[in-house]
Amino acid sequence: MRFRIPCRPLASAAVICLWLALPSAAQAATAYIIDEIRVPLRETPCGNCRIVHQGLKSGTRLEVSDSRDGWSRVTTPGGLEGWLPSQYLIDRPIARERLDALSRQVEALRGENDTLRGRATALGEEAEQLRGEIQALTATREELGSELEEIRDLSGDTLQLHAQNQELLKHNKILQSEADVLQARLEQLERNELQRWFFYGGLLVALGALLSALLPRLKPKHRGYSEWR
Repeated sequence: MRFRIPCRPLASAAVICLWLALPSAAQAATAYIIDEIRVPLRETPCGNCRIVHQGLKSGTRLEVSDSRDGWSRVTTPGGLEGWLPSQYLIDRPIARERLDALSRQVEALRGENDTLRGRATALGEEAEQLRGEIQALTATREELGSELEEIRDLSGDTLQLHAQNQELLKHNKILQSEADVLQARLEQLERNELQRWFFYGGLLVALGALLSALLPRLKPKHRGYSEWR
């Protein structure tokens, strides 16, 4: 009795083994399970092969390492490897996740917008404060400028008065010198006058003495009456 070995299953198995033995034709890529579906993950790329995961939910992020004949070899985030039909994969997150991501971005942007508004308000208040300080500094600068002009005027007057004072002091020294000279001349004249008076006094005394000596001799003698007869 002869047994007939079915050739079709053996041929299919040989094809599958040959297919698995071939090197990967595609580099690793990222893909996602399409919306609202659960896809079973199989050990080999066939619809009747052993299932290694009952169903990957939509939106699951997978790493694709190979693709052939409508099947893709993927790796789950947990490290589980298997095959699933390529028609259930898309190259970007599902709409719900993208919408959630966009919603989170919108909320983040709203928060940043509120923060920026608060900073803008604070900066506006600081700007107003700085404007007030600038105005106060401008007024102070103008006051200081006026005081500086007054000080410059006073300094000019002071310098002029100092120059006049120096000139008067110089003139006073000249007058003092002239006065000293005149005083010396006056003292000399007084000494000369005194000497002159002493000289004249001595001369008068001498003349008086001389006259006193000469007058008795010049007086005529009275002769007797008898002699004239």
